[in-house]
Amino acid sequence: MDLVLLRLSALGDILRVMPAWANLRQAFPQARFRAVVEDRHAFLLEPLPWLEPVVVRRKRLSSPFSAFSELKRVAALVRGAEASLDFHGILKAALIPKLAALPERWGDGVTKEFAGSLQTHPMAFRHQTRYDQALGLAEAFGRSRGIPGLGRFRPVLKDVALPDPGEIWQQDAKPRVVLVPGASRRGAIKRWPLRHWITLAGLLKQRCDLRWSLGPEEEDLRSWLPEATGVAALPRLGFWQLASAVRQADRVVSPDTGLLHLAVVLGVPALGLYGASDPVIAGLPPEAGRVLRTGISCSPCRERDCQRRQCMEELLPERVSEAIVSRTVFG
Repeated sequence: MDLVLLRLSALGDILRVMPAWANLRQAFPQARFRAVVEDRHAFLLEPLPWLEPVVVRRKRLSSPFSAFSELKRVAALVRGAEASLDFHGILKAALIPKLAALPERWGDGVTKEFAGSLQTHPMAFRHQTRYDQALGLAEAFGRSRGIPGLGRFRPVLKDVALPDPGEIWQQDAKPRVVLVPGASRRGAIKRWPLRHWITLAGLLKQRCDLRWSLGPEEEDLRSWLPEATGVAALPRLGFWQLASAVRQADRVVSPDTGLLHLAVVLGVPALGLYGASDPVIAGLPPEAGRVLRTGISCSPCRERDCQRRQCMEELLPERVSEAIVSRTVFG
């Protein structure tokens, strides 16, 4: 069997489909799996060597003058496969197996730009988490081959080999908690107020071994936040070293961003702080963590320029602290 898996971007979304991809691999261990991803995210496939990357050049894909020729180039690379499973649902992704003339073109039920019209096996839309959406596609494809049970969530990176991050944590009995105050520039509306993070660190630092996770977008915080709060930051690490450090933690607290979903697939209990994000579509598998939100009337929303940020402002540090320390993982 030769299968093509499509999820061009973005970081968090590729992480969320990995449990479905791993279930397919477990069900069809002799199959060839090719994963079509953008070049900027191809590194995400490194811990899963059974996935063959088929790299789409984002710069060419983003240009109206070169996009179609890039899609034709990628289609030629996957021609001859038995089936494709589209975990993205946009026209650019759906065109690749269509141009490759693959006989079976499956879709997970979420389609934009009429992508579903190019699929031979489109699933019905369901309002569910992106994890369940992807797992549902794996389940449907498995059942078509007489193999049910592919819709079960598993933290697929819990035991894979990752590079050593060095000495990160104290060797005492305190629970280890990673605090993630940032989000991408495009997803800035998802950030919890920094003053709330500082208050939360003060509430927890006597009880927990805390570490800030500060990415490139938070480089300015690295110069003062650890000293101001008495909480060390994780060192500057490569992505998979960072993943290894996070995997040693007992909890990750984060807005709806890539590191939250990295924690989920690493098997680290996650607490998501949500405002504008849809708690269903952007939600977490129940066994992997929980979402904390105020649920005010205007959320969830897609208003990236909201100035009030009431949905996050009213999510108070005391409530987050209580949610963290009340979990059984902390005794």
